[in-house]
Amino acid sequence: MGTGRERTTSQVLRTALAVDWDATVRQAFLEGCLQQGVRGQLAAQALAGAHDPRAESGLTEAAEDAARRAALAWLTIETCLERYGELAALALERCIEEASLQIRRRSSAPRSASSTVPLVDRDDCALSIVERGRERLARFWGSSDTTAA
Repeated sequence: MGTGRERTTSQVLRTALAVDWDATVRQAFLEGCLQQGVRGQLAAQALAGAHDPRAESGLTEAAEDAARRAALAWLTIETCLERYGELAALALERCIEEASLQIRRRSSAPRSASSTVPLVDRDDCALSIVERGRERLARFWGSSDTTAA
């Protein structure tokens, strides 16, 4: 039986969001949605070419773990948008533009021949996630009474 001290996931999330919503949006998008999303997509792509059962198992686990983490990050962003509205949307917009700029810089940089994962694939994955963020922002602004400054 519980001591009454246990907190639900939503209580922990509300506490975290109350502390620093801007940092929460930033971490959720850049580390959760983007990094974990790319990790999951790359693991899923690698799984298609895996022929060793141990490699398949590891890649499946990595893809599923990354997908769960990315989904939690998207849920965190949704919660921030619901709770903080325009402030969270503006924070998300900054993160999306920062990520987009980093991807463009990396895409235009000279590529190393020793890279094991082609940057094009990684960049394509990242760009699809950035686009998903932009679509979410467009829906937010479209349903909002105010517009971004």
